[in-house]
Amino acid sequence: MVLDTLGVINQKFFSLSNYTLTKQLLLINFFAAIIGLLIFFLINLYLINTDKSIDLKVNETKNNLQSISIYLENNSIARVPLFKNCRINNIIDESCSTDNFFDDIKLSNPELEPTSAQQYIIQNFLDSNVNIRIYNNSMIEIINSSTIFLGDKNTSDIKVLEISETGENSENLVTNYLNSYLKIFNFFYAKQIRKIYTDDIVRKKHDIHIFKETNKKRRLISHKYIDQNDNIIHLSSAPIITNNKVYGIVILSLMIDEKNNDLGFTSFTLFNFYILFIFVTILLSLFFIRDLISPIKELSKITLLEREKIRNKKKLRYPKRQDEIGILSIEIQNMSNELKTQMHKLEKFTADVAHELKNPLTSIKNSSELLLNKNISNENKNIILKNFNSDVNRMNKLISDISDFSRIIAEIENEEFQLVNINSFLSDFKNNFYNYEKDLKIELNLDSDNRSVLVNKNKFLRVILNLIDNSISVVKKQSIILISSKIVKNKILKLKFYDQGPGIKIEDKNKIFERFYTDRDISKQYHSGLGLSISREIIKSFKGTIELTESDNMNFRGACFMIKLPLRDV
Repeated sequence: MVLDTLGVINQKFFSLSNYTLTKQLLLINFFAAIIGLLIFFLINLYLINTDKSIDLKVNETKNNLQSISIYLENNSIARVPLFKNCRINNIIDESCSTDNFFDDIKLSNPELEPTSAQQYIIQNFLDSNVNIRIYNNSMIEIINSSTIFLGDKNTSDIKVLEISETGENSENLVTNYLNSYLKIFNFFYAKQIRKIYTDDIVRKKHDIHIFKETNKKRRLISHKYIDQNDNIIHLSSAPIITNNKVYGIVILSLMIDEKNNDLGFTSFTLFNFYILFIFVTILLSLFFIRDLISPIKELSKITLLEREKIRNKKKLRYPKRQDEIGILSIEIQNMSNELKTQMHKLEKFTADVAHELKNPLTSIKNSSELLLNKNISNENKNIILKNFNSDVNRMNKLISDISDFSRIIAEIENEEFQLVNINSFLSDFKNNFYNYEKDLKIELNLDSDNRSVLVNKNKFLRVILNLIDNSISVVKKQSIILISSKIVKNKILKLKFYDQGPGIKIEDKNKIFERFYTDRDISKQYHSGLGLSISREIIKSFKGTIELTESDNMNFRGACFMIKLPLRDV
């Protein structure tokens, strides 16, 4: 067993992400089909367990038993005539006279009369699937429905049945499919019925034993047994009682049908619906996966082509959709464009850095070559050394600011933002600000609507310090810097920074934000020209803008910078 460095067991579990989308969808459909099949089996089990057809037949049998018993008690208990036998050993007795033949008729004691009982059974129960046996009080079977035969009628029924079966026995696919399913269903149906109806099974009893038990208990009794053909038989018996005397018993035997084609057909319908549902689901999944995979493959192809950069001149076409893939396509396109923009900026930044470093290096090289000249005077040497030192300071400042610029740009992507109350923030800044060099003062003219913006405090403070640092380099001592705020359309915060310096030409409003640009020749060695460029990148990360604008305040005719930031509710 492989263990990782932390001592945790490293096991690979099944994950759909290890397969292609097509296989994933097919596996999901397969699992769904298995779950659906399990639910289908549970539904069938529920249908079988809640099926009341056998119980209804058993109750119907008991009701029929009661009806037969009541009918026989009311209509089939009679006295039977007893006739004199005039034939003795096949020799007619001459003493028997036809004139007085009926004079000596005697009636028997009341007994169960078979003729009316047989007619009642034939008229009402001959076509039923219940076997009816009737015994008189002498335990003699007088009726057995299984042995009653009515000649032409039954023969005609058998012929019709044969013709019907022949007509329905069409060898076609649907019929074979249905019959096969019903065969399988009835197999499981029989298994379940056996579990339900064989809990109280008893051994088969002879009719004489049933007669005696029924005669003794004088009430309806019933039990189940398995016959020689392995069929479950439900047997019920009831006494025929009149004037508190038992004249016979009625026995009804019902073979519990272990086939249920009606319920099987219901199950067959559900199974076909299940098959149709799975088929439609898989079909729709294939159409869906094709519509899903095609744009993903296209996006994958585009990302590979993006690596070719300039070598690929063909314009790439991203998938345009309204779903999540369309959103992903837009995000990839934006990320690609942003990456290209960043690469372009990096290339330009590298070129700008090389250019800015090349100027002082060229000056240092020229100064060193002049110093090597032995004919140069001491006065010129001092001038060259001062220039040399100035160029070194300029390079040091450039390297320091370049490092800060790179760090700040990298931090912008990872810094956390927070809601900042602009009035409180600027008031705290004013209270903590002091300039020793020129003794500058900060004045605030803030909007009365106390609102907040979503910024990074440290980076926003860096922007304000950069703007004030620009003003410090050009204004006179004891000057004033004004910071004003105004809420525009209840959506935008507009900040303006005014100074009392010479100002900046409005036509240079875009140029001043370029890297390494500066128009201050006197203090150039102390300013790299990256401050405003850094400020613009920071404000852009706040979803805002910064620009140079003309001053609208007569007391502050110098430079005026305006920052716009979106307001956020607390």
